[in-house]
Amino acid sequence: MALFLETIGAAMLAIIVENVIFTTAFGTSTLISLSKRDGQIFFCGLFITEFSVLSSIIAYAFEGFMLKSDISARFMPTVYIISLGLVYIATLLVIWFASKKAFKRFKRYIHLSAFNCTVLSVLFNNTLTGGTLGERVLFGLEVGLGFTLAAYILSVNYEKLNSDEVPASFTGFPIYVLYIGIVSMVVYALGR
Repeated sequence: MALFLETIGAAMLAIIVENVIFTTAFGTSTLISLSKRDGQIFFCGLFITEFSVLSSIIAYAFEGFMLKSDISARFMPTVYIISLGLVYIATLLVIWFASKKAFKRFKRYIHLSAFNCTVLSVLFNNTLTGGTLGERVLFGLEVGLGFTLAAYILSVNYEKLNSDEVPASFTGFPIYVLYIGIVSMVVYALGR
């Protein structure tokens, strides 16, 4: 139970960081755009889980020789991007050849999921912790499922967070940060 609650807490932290970076810098947020429509959360979470797990496996294969020297270790972020790119292209191709109709339906989720701070944080954290391949795959699964659950928690109150009853000074990003902070405190309290 404690591991589950820690995973939810980590997902909430990742959501806050992603929203701070993308909402303030680029005016876009994966989580906020997902919470606007029902049904998107599941597919995006599924693809985030896929990218986290498969990219972790590819990155693990390269870590054995990349981390032997300080010079080559500096190129690990490049390995992350290459592994994500390979999984991204493979996913697009598999869905394209499986069904053109499915490709049109899912390509939006694939784009949102592949280039997501949550997936990159899984790869970076796996390198820092240096666990076994099984631990890395499990962590990728946990983060993907945690992101999906956190996105669902945010979507449950989307209408209320964007209603006219919210004061103007809290409209948009501030109300999301406040809401995520309160939910994070509840999750933390449950873990105690």
